[in-house]
Parts: sequence; structure tokens; C-alpha cells
Amino acid sequence: MKVTFVYPDFFQYADGTFMPEGRIYLGVAYLSAVLKREGHETSLVHIVEPPDREWLVERIMDESPDLVGFSSTTHMFRHVAKWAGWLRECGDVATVCGGVHATIAPEEVARTTGIDIACRGEAEETLLELCEALESGRDHTRIAGLWMLRGEELVANPVRPLVTDLDSLPFPDRTIFDPALFCADQHPRGTLMASRGCPFNCTYCSNHAQKSAYPNPECYVRFRSPESVVAEIEQMVAADRGIEFIRFDDDILTTDRGWFSRLSGLYRERVGMPFICNSRVNFTDRRMADALAGMGCSVVCMGIESGNPWLRDKVLGRHMGNDRIVEAFAACHEAGMKTVSTNMFGLPFEDTSMVLDTIKLNALCHPDTIQVSTFIPYPGTELFKTCEENGLLEGGRVDSIFEGRSPLKQDEGGWEPAAVRSNFHTLAYTYGWLDTLRSRTASRLASRALDGLVLSTRLPSVARRRVFEAVTRWSAGRFQPEWIKY
Repeated sequence: MKVTFVYPDFFQYADGTFMPEGRIYLGVAYLSAVLKREGHETSLVHIVEPPDREWLVERIMDESPDLVGFSSTTHMFRHVAKWAGWLRECGDVATVCGGVHATIAPEEVARTTGIDIACRGEAEETLLELCEALESGRDHTRIAGLWMLRGEELVANPVRPLVTDLDSLPFPDRTIFDPALFCADQHPRGTLMASRGCPFNCTYCSNHAQKSAYPNPECYVRFRSPESVVAEIEQMVAADRGIEFIRFDDDILTTDRGWFSRLSGLYRERVGMPFICNSRVNFTDRRMADALAGMGCSVVCMGIESGNPWLRDKVLGRHMGNDRIVEAFAACHEAGMKTVSTNMFGLPFEDTSMVLDTIKLNALCHPDTIQVSTFIPYPGTELFKTCEENGLLEGGRVDSIFEGRSPLKQDEGGWEPAAVRSNFHTLAYTYGWLDTLRSRTASRLASRALDGLVLSTRLPSVARRRVFEAVTRWSAGRFQPEWIKY
């Protein structure tokens, strides 16, 4: 069989402009490796800008595929649905769509014109079985993990169990990617995953929705052997001499201390390159920070998401205190590593004072880079259900959490909400600078004055706005460090 994967790797703004991404996507790379190991042929149409209809159809059909495999997130599915429709109008090649969106919204995918099959769950074994069935002409409608229409009837096969032995999978096939399509910061980066899954059930994240699809959800978090991880890195670096650092794309690299200790020893001995990873404040004490730094970690990315304790605990399901968050960032800095914080605004039940809480908690953490995104409710998640039950959904899907648009009803109520969001970074670093003042009294008074510009109900709005704009103009650029490529 010849399988051509189509992967969208850009996001488009409301005005039609777009931002190319251009990165290696390991999900497709694993699928390609599994298929090639069994004798099938693969190719990739890596789309880094909105394509012209004629070009896209011709580009796909030039590959002479027996099967076209789309991979899609929820953000990108509107594009994939359109492209599948174009392809169906111009040809009769079989199509399948997998990825996160097919796992958490399989019926929507299966009912989309131009998509013959939705592949729910991790797809290595499922796609291989599908290819073998299509090649031999056998019935594929009963294959575990596949959803499809039979006339008007929806065929919804159960998801097959998670693969528990990740070492049984071949290393991802990076050869299907054209480096000429990569963004600039992808070239020095060697990206891989040492594990799969996340042990937490944050209400906004698709992880718990994906986990619930499997018959063995207790196996959702799995680790490769440290030997396999290091061997992949060695292979990757040997194939690409331009790699300068390693990027572990795991949800949380530091979940299992015993496993991490074994990986650390092998990594120091056989790799010795700087690396970047995701951790979580629950797992990042001084001991872990020292272990990360000793292994060669240069940047740690950790989620704050909201600085308001009630919102973080009761709405987002992130059970951690402000003190623990501050301590985790401090431990990383003391160990000599840079940090990135991830944050959201536009959350259900959030008001401007809660956004300010997030800004001020970032100020106490002093992250080297602050990433800010807009909350997007994903189908199948607990927070999506909450938004539905409270009548908060009103907008369509957007391409990226970084686009700034929200599908939730927003009660703007004056200039303050938009002004605080647009000045998130400036305010965070300004509060952070105030926190470093030698005089604690001066620091507290200045912070309260800055609070009052946003939250005061006693001072005239017009006057507050003028002073706020003057302060943010003065602050912009003074305290913001260089953006870390992570």
C-alpha cells in the first residue's frame, strides 16, 4: 500500500493572514515508521500555509496514494474537512483521519464529507490493520478503533487497548519531512518523546477525554526504556549534524523519579547535549531541579495557567498552591536553568481581577519567558461540558490558542479587560520588578497603586485609563527579557 499523510502545520487569523509552524510531528512519523517496517510505502504532504485547492489536490494525487491519511487537532479540523471535500470532488481515493480530534470527536470526523474513516485512539496498530485489509480486499468495517458510515448508519468500533510496550515501536520516521519547510527554530532542535500520556485530569485538557476512550486507561502513562530513548537521540544526531539541543516533547518528563534517574545517567554518558523539557510544579522541588540541571537541562517549561487559587483548583482541576508554584520556579532558577510559564485567559467565570492574579503570580515566579494563550474548550473535556451547561459557547473554532480569539461569551464591561490582556507581559514584568525593590514598603505601595489603576471603583475610569496607558508605555520593553526559543 502507498499511504500519503497530509498534515496541516500553520494557523490562520480571522483576517486571512497566517502563521506557518513548520515542525516535526511525531505522531505521523511513528505511523510512517510502523507502515514501512511492514513493507508499505509512505509520503507526507506537509502544509505550512493555506493551500490553493488545485495545488493541494494535484500535490496529493501526484503521490499516487492508495490511502490518504489526514491528521488533525481540533483547531485544524475545519481546514482538514475542507481539504477532504476538495479531494473527494476531484478523485475517489480512500481517506482516513486520525489525531486528537478524531479521538475526542470521532462522530464529527466520521460524518464529514470526504472522510471515509475516522481513526480513534493511538493509530499504529489500527492503521496497519486497515492497510492490510484494504490491500487484501478484506472487510475493514470491524477493525478496532475505526468509525465510519455504512449508508446512514454510524459504525463505531471500540478503541483498541493502549500499546503498553513503547519499545516495541520503531523510532519515528523523520525522513518523510522536508527540512526546507521547517521554521527557523526547528533546525537546531532534535525533538522526541520518551513517554506517552499525562497522569493528571485537568478539566480543560484533552488528555482526560482521550484517556477515557481506551479500555485500559490505567495504562495511559507509559515510559520507554532509557536505553531506547538514548539510542533514538544518538540516531537522530548522527543523521542531522545541525542539532544543537534536544527537545523532549513529553507532557511531563519528571513524573517517575526512578525512571528519570536511570535516563539521566545514560543521557550524561552518551549524549551530553543541552535539552529542554516540560515539567510540573508538583514534581519540581530542589532535588529534581538539581537532577535536571545535572543532566544538562537548560530550560524547563511549567504551567501556571491561572494565578487565582479558586479558578485554578475548582474550574481547571489543577490542585497546587501559589507557594508551591513559586517554589518550583525558584528551584529551577537556583539550579541555573531558565524557565517558561504557560498561562491562559478567557476562562469561564474569570474576571479581570483573576487575570491580574495570574499576572502577579508570574511576577513572583520571575519566569524568563511567559507564554500566554486563550482558553479553547475542546470537545469531550469536563470544561467543555461546563461551558455548554452554562450557555457560554457562542463562537466558532479558531486555529490556535495563540490567536487571541475566544469562542466563549465575554463580558468586556469597559476598557480594563482588553487592556490587561494586551499588556499581560508588560504588567507581569513590571510587578516582578516592583517585587525586587529593596524597600518592601515601597514595593507593596507601588503594587497596590498598579492594582488600583485596573480594579478601583472609586477613581474615575477615564483618569485611571490615562495613567494606566502612561505606565504601560513607560514599562514596555524595560523589564521584558529576550524570548526563549523552546
